[in-house]
Amino acid sequence: MPREEGRDVAAAPPVPLQERLYRTEAIVLSRIDYGEADRILTVFTPMRGKIRVIAKGARRPLSKLGPHLEYFSRSRLMLARGRDLDTVTGAETVDAHLGLRADLDAFGHASHMAEVLNRLTQDRQENQALYDLLASSLHLLADGLDAFAVTRHYELGLLTLLGYKPELYRCVSCRTELAAAPNAFSSRLGGVLCPLCRAEDAGSRLLAVNTQKFLRTLDRHGLAPAARLPLDPGLRAELEGVLGDYLRGLIERDLSSLKVWRTLREAENAGDERNLHR
Repeated sequence: MPREEGRDVAAAPPVPLQERLYRTEAIVLSRIDYGEADRILTVFTPMRGKIRVIAKGARRPLSKLGPHLEYFSRSRLMLARGRDLDTVTGAETVDAHLGLRADLDAFGHASHMAEVLNRLTQDRQENQALYDLLASSLHLLADGLDAFAVTRHYELGLLTLLGYKPELYRCVSCRTELAAAPNAFSSRLGGVLCPLCRAEDAGSRLLAVNTQKFLRTLDRHGLAPAARLPLDPGLRAELEGVLGDYLRGLIERDLSSLKVWRTLREAENAGDERNLHR
C-alpha cells in the first residue's frame, strides 16, 4: 500500500465504466493506423472541441466501428474516457458525406478544411459554431456545390469564429474607409491597406476590386450571394492566394492539402489530354 507523509494511503478505486462513458457527435479530421488493427483518430466535436481517440479493431474487415469512422464522416460516438486517449466503444453514422468520395475537387477541399481546423485549434476547446460551420460546409461539398466558393466561405467563417477575422472595410493601418479601388492585403497586419499605407508592408498583395467585393459579400451576406458573383480564373487564384497566405501566417507552417489536390488534378488533366490524342 502506498504511503504519504508516514501514513498509509488507500489506492484510489477504479472509476466504474458507466461513469467513464459519454456520447458525442464528431467529425473525423484525420486518422493514423496503430498496431495491427487499431486506428487513432482526431475528431472535432460540438461540446468538447478537438479530441484524439482510439478505435480498437477498426481496421479489421468485419469491424463494426470502421465504416462509421471514414474521413470527414459525421457520426454519433460512444466513448470511454482513458488516461491518454478516449476509446471508441460504439459508432453510428449521421452523414457519411459520400459525395466526397467520388469528387476529387470536393475531397481535396474537404481535406484542406480539416487541415486548417486541426492546425488552428487547441485540444478540448468547445466551439459549437465552428462544428456547425464544418458540418454544413462538408455537406455542401458532398452535395456538389462549387468547392471554391464553399471553401472560401468556410475559411472566412473559421477566421471570424477564432478571432482572426481580417479587416476588410477600413485600412488596417490608418483606419480610413477603403475606396472601391485596388487595395493591398497584408497578412502580417491582418487586413487591407489603402494605397497610401501599402508601403508599411512590402509583402502585401494587391487585390482587385472584384476580389474585395467577393470577400465583403461573403462576410455581409453569406455564401449564396457570393457564389453568384462572376469570378474568372485570375480572381479565383487571387482569392485562394490571399486567404492561403493569411492562414499560413497564422499557422506558421505550410498547408499541404490543396497542394496535393492540385498535383492530383494536374495529373488527371494530363491523363485526359493524352487520351484525347490517342
